[in-house]
Amino acid sequence: MDISNIKHIFVLMLENRSFDHMLGYSNLPGINGCAGKSFSNSDGLGENVLTTPDADYSGDFDPDPGHDFDDVTLQLYGTHTPASGRQPDMTGFVESYREKCKGDIPSSHRIMSCFDQGRLPVLVTLAAQYAVCDSWFSSIPGPTLPNRLFVHCGTSGGRLDMSPEYFAGFHTIYELLDKASVANTYPKGVPSTIYSDGWTSAATFPYLLKYQDQFFGTLDDFYSDCARNERDVPAYCFIEPRYSSGFVDETFFPQNDQHPDSDVRQGEKLIYRVYQAIRKNKELWESSILAITYDEHGGLYDHVAPPGAPAPDDLTSPNPVFDFTRLGVRVPAVIVSPYINPGTVSHIQFDHTSIIATVRKVLTGVWQDNSLGRRAAQANTFDDASILNRDGPRQDQIDIPAPAPPVPSTNALAINGLQREHVRQAAYLDGQLAPGKRTGVDLATITTDQQADAYIARVFAAARSAKRGG
Repeated sequence: MDISNIKHIFVLMLENRSFDHMLGYSNLPGINGCAGKSFSNSDGLGENVLTTPDADYSGDFDPDPGHDFDDVTLQLYGTHTPASGRQPDMTGFVESYREKCKGDIPSSHRIMSCFDQGRLPVLVTLAAQYAVCDSWFSSIPGPTLPNRLFVHCGTSGGRLDMSPEYFAGFHTIYELLDKASVANTYPKGVPSTIYSDGWTSAATFPYLLKYQDQFFGTLDDFYSDCARNERDVPAYCFIEPRYSSGFVDETFFPQNDQHPDSDVRQGEKLIYRVYQAIRKNKELWESSILAITYDEHGGLYDHVAPPGAPAPDDLTSPNPVFDFTRLGVRVPAVIVSPYINPGTVSHIQFDHTSIIATVRKVLTGVWQDNSLGRRAAQANTFDDASILNRDGPRQDQIDIPAPAPPVPSTNALAINGLQREHVRQAAYLDGQLAPGKRTGVDLATITTDQQADAYIARVFAAARSAKRGG
């Protein structure tokens, strides 16, 4: 196809699910999944625990599986201290979860549970009707925040942890697009927006907060923008889910990021709404690519060993020791566009830097420099002709089964690890405000997801008001 037809790239990045867990039993023809195969881990007592297509929408993963660097090391190698040069064999997932379950062996077996084909009608239908990528890996074998740094910046700056303060020193895809000049299309910069339904870690990037009205929008803004003239929609749209449940103007909004152990059906609803918002605007639809993926695997089993990759820069982690030349665990990824034939399967190796490489290549024509690091400069891009395999846009209507209705609940839940890190990020941002603007909230009092959501919203509003001079 003529890549100049693509004027908009949308990315929806969800939370903490592996490829096998979500799509391994989807029975999509041609994928490297679990159906019809036998994969197992030992539970420490000599029993081999097989993958099974019996995952439930919620309730399987309490406590939250480990996904820090040390946890992932155990999952990949079956030991916390693999010998130098040893290749991952994906044998330590059950043992890793047994540690989190404080030795509860039956509970540790749940880490091998995967979704049956009919349980995820939205994700599986989009994967079947457009393109599924079965070699998309998270950017590092570690947690959320450094992986999300790769999708924004092409590097985590040599860090593997979830510390909130180190977002300040990064150069992002958004400012790079803002300063790009594309003759006859975007002579004054390529517009981009982060749409978030609540908190976004990108709020701690100083450049973005300085020009916040340009770079930040809500999910309601996204839906209304998609209903407008195609030329009024930003060229690059990064969409974030709601990470915490909470009330906005007395209306309850559930967590829909699919982070364990939240209800996966809420994320299915979000995927459906995002797809439909783009699909209903014919001009927008016929000039777009939508990528749906996940930031990391969340400690959930996958059978494919992560491959090597170029280091993004010369920064390494001294403790734990890591040189950033190995990717993280495989995650689900679906590419949606009218320029894709049904049943397309891509085995091309991607990681999250493929997103920023594709965005720069398609929207600016410049991507193979080191503006966002060496890995992004060398990353495979998903505008590949094997994925965008049609010359003209499809005109068929796709019948997507409605996601199973979640059980509604407004009960506050105990704060999870990701929500706690978001609170720490917000607290860091809170501390940068003038004394009269700070919230003064004692973080020890924030123990539920709804308290976290309220605090984060308060800090974000105060930060935005301060930048506007309010």
